[in-house]
Amino acid sequence: MIDLCPRCRIQAPHRPGRERCPRCGGPLSVVEDAARALRDADPRDREPVGARAAAPSRPAPPPVTGRLYRAPQLRWVARRPPEAIPIRRGPSRPPGPRRIPRYTYIPTWGFRDEPASDDPARSRLDHARSQLLFALVTTGVALAASAAVHLFRYMLLAVNRSTPLPEWLIAVSEVLVLFVGILALLGFVVSTLMFARWVLDLRAEAYHDAHLVDPRRPVWVALLAAVPLVNLVGAPLVLGEVAAVRVGHDPALDAGRVRSRLRRMWVAWAVVNAVAVAAVVARVLAWRSDSLQTGANSLTMVIISSAVSAAFAFWMARRIPGLFDASSAPVPTKRWVAVA
Repeated sequence: MIDLCPRCRIQAPHRPGRERCPRCGGPLSVVEDAARALRDADPRDREPVGARAAAPSRPAPPPVTGRLYRAPQLRWVARRPPEAIPIRRGPSRPPGPRRIPRYTYIPTWGFRDEPASDDPARSRLDHARSQLLFALVTTGVALAASAAVHLFRYMLLAVNRSTPLPEWLIAVSEVLVLFVGILALLGFVVSTLMFARWVLDLRAEAYHDAHLVDPRRPVWVALLAAVPLVNLVGAPLVLGEVAAVRVGHDPALDAGRVRSRLRRMWVAWAVVNAVAVAAVVARVLAWRSDSLQTGANSLTMVIISSAVSAAFAFWMARRIPGLFDASSAPVPTKRWVAVA
């Protein structure tokens, strides 16, 4: 028995499982006599392969595998069995838009592209707040250094009552006292100016969001917030108006909590101003008196005033960012449950 292809007229020993011609892809016939099978075959099956492919009505099926050999001297082509042909693997990633990485969240690695703020008033307020916080921290450091230097000066005066000290040490202490005093004064002036600017920008942003017009002129607001001792009354007034506008515009703000924050801030400010006034009065009295005890008392008041002012500056730097923030509400640490 042989396998015969009526189209190509090729023949080979019969092999079970082979149904297609490896040359043209046509169906194979299992016959006993190849010559008689070719004579009895349908004439259409003996047409050339090129003519059968050109006929549009009955196109030839594609070859199963491999390349077509058209040389007339070749009667058979040796090929590997199907089980020995390696399986072709498709692409590891499907083509198309699926290859583009997609995220269900914003990735936090690398540089962060923060969107630019469209509101110039809000960006100006953030800039003024950052400058105020930096000025408060710098002033707190200068006041803490002033308290330390004045304490060192007080220790030298106490030792000098019984043991004479070298003149160079006294001179160094006087230079340090003068230097840190100037730094503390400059820090106080800069912090006061930055506070006035922050209040102006805060009022502008609050009234802009509420679609209202600020009833006070910026000059008066700056004077009420920047002039020493006057700002004890003026600053709570202008910030209280901002709190009223913010609470009316933002329902998430708690009016009681905002008023409590302002009250604590201005009580601390009043205590700091009272201690500072007492230190200035004691210093003036010490300059007019030749008593060593009066000088020591004035120096003690300066140390206390510098320490209290430094603590207040650091405390204010922590409280100002959350002054009108609704998300900074205290979270209770205890949970009370009913016991049967």
